[in-house]
Amino acid sequence: MFFVANFFGGYGTTERMNDLLIKGHFKKLDIAFSYAVTTKAANEIVRLHDCDPAAAHLLGRAVTGALLSAAVLPEGQRINVCWQYKGILRTILVDAGQDGTVRGFISPSQLNLKENNPDTLYGDIGDLRVVTSNADGKILNSGTAPISLQDVAKDLAYYHCISDQVETGLNAMIGFNADPANPVSLCQGWMIQALPETDLESFDIIRRQMEEPAFREQLARETDCKTLARTLVPDSADLHIETCPAPQFVCRCNREKMEAVVRILPIPERMELVQKKESVKINCQFCNRHYELSIDECIAAWNRKN
Repeated sequence: MFFVANFFGGYGTTERMNDLLIKGHFKKLDIAFSYAVTTKAANEIVRLHDCDPAAAHLLGRAVTGALLSAAVLPEGQRINVCWQYKGILRTILVDAGQDGTVRGFISPSQLNLKENNPDTLYGDIGDLRVVTSNADGKILNSGTAPISLQDVAKDLAYYHCISDQVETGLNAMIGFNADPANPVSLCQGWMIQALPETDLESFDIIRRQMEEPAFREQLARETDCKTLARTLVPDSADLHIETCPAPQFVCRCNREKMEAVVRILPIPERMELVQKKESVKINCQFCNRHYELSIDECIAAWNRKN
């Protein structure tokens, strides 16, 4: 299976590390990093969307990558990451906050891969769109970049390098149990980013080390932040570590937001609904919660000032 580079076998146990999110700084090297264990959050999201193994692999790592990126945001900010591909895989969307809350989905959730061919899965060059917002939902920054690395983590790192102009290395790995109730045995990731005074030659050496067996073997088992840091930088006595809120699946949908969806319907469709006196049914793609608005509620939403 061509996911093997970022996949490892399950442990066959229900005892798992608690999810955690950490950001830090190699002071002497002036390199920032973030570290995430996302096993429980990934489990909940994968189960919610009834993902097959291939989709679970992709979605779990995408969730991890988004949380690693969210960890370095200022307090209260969120990042919305949308991977769009042109193969069997079409879309992955993850919304993650600096507060550790995360939600996401993949389309399709049943990829039914029949051949070991990344080109079939990802297709031609895709696009990655990233939006950051504040606690009030105001968009602070947005950008889009073409992606062709055929790996959700590497594509996100590439986006940070090209669009954010911040040199980035990102690695996320996931393993599975043969247990439908707890399919993900361990999911975790590590990201480094260059700061203004970083020596880019030293940074690139560490980024390449993140792809070496010594580091990947550590990332593929239960470990801790300091061990991973020492694997990359043996002399890391100057390591600064800050614990962030733990990752947790939280969907931020509500009835008010569904009314906002109704308000963007074009006038002809509104008139048709009024004539037929039909209610509007909306399904949240993140949590599968169903909303139904009566025609009277729709009319009230249309008449309400934004």
